[in-house]
Amino acid sequence: MPDDLRAALAVARAAAASAGQAALALQNGVGSVSKADGSPVSDGDLAADRIIREQLLGAFPGDGILSEELTDTADRLARRRVWIIDPIDGTRSYVDGGGEWCVQVALAIDGVAVVGVLDLPARGIQVWAVAGLGGGISDAAGERPLRPIAGVRDVLAGSSSERSRTQVARVLAALPEFTHLPAHSVGVKAAQILLGEADLFVHPRSIAEWDGAAPAAVLSHAGAIATDLAGAPLRFNTPQGKVPGLVFSRRDDHAGLCARLAKAGLSLP
Repeated sequence: MPDDLRAALAVARAAAASAGQAALALQNGVGSVSKADGSPVSDGDLAADRIIREQLLGAFPGDGILSEELTDTADRLARRRVWIIDPIDGTRSYVDGGGEWCVQVALAIDGVAVVGVLDLPARGIQVWAVAGLGGGISDAAGERPLRPIAGVRDVLAGSSSERSRTQVARVLAALPEFTHLPAHSVGVKAAQILLGEADLFVHPRSIAEWDGAAPAAVLSHAGAIATDLAGAPLRFNTPQGKVPGLVFSRRDDHAGLCARLAKAGLSLP
């Protein structure tokens, strides 16, 4: 692994772990407010965001940042290296005192997510992966290489939110052999795929890059698959800051599943 990616991974892992523990300590009794789009933001989100940005920019002051909790500017578009972070992915679960949330940190170079870290504080798990090296996992059993586990089949890791219920129903109608495993966080769903608890996740709408960058990096560099709805590779640090849907899996028929989704009308123009 090139030394620059080795250093990036070390800083990303430490930042995600520090942010996760800080957020966990603040979780009980945490308050939240609604942003302009109606999504919640909590004191934990803001504290985690501050910790991550301070550690990343302290180590790599020339890098760009795209964060859910930071006002976006065009500055990042001129930079080859951009950190894409979601301080708490699954804020609704976090605010409700649940455990279905995670810290996401990814590094994109020239639009490709090459480093990804998912820290799940409530489960005591951190997973990560780097382009050209593969993945790793740290949990109560220690630290070891991460490879997708051959677990359940035909289980869709899908949203548990009320507003996404129609989209989940459309995916299940297109893929009727699947059963639904609900979860709040995209990062948690990616971890479920890697840990053998599910084998597919579909988000049939455009989605913010900070929701998909770290999961895509961890999945794609640890032996699973992460694409857009058409089955094409995902690109990051775009002017819009969004990706055209997500399909995550550890299945040999990934392309066929994407084709079935498109046939059912679950595709973006």
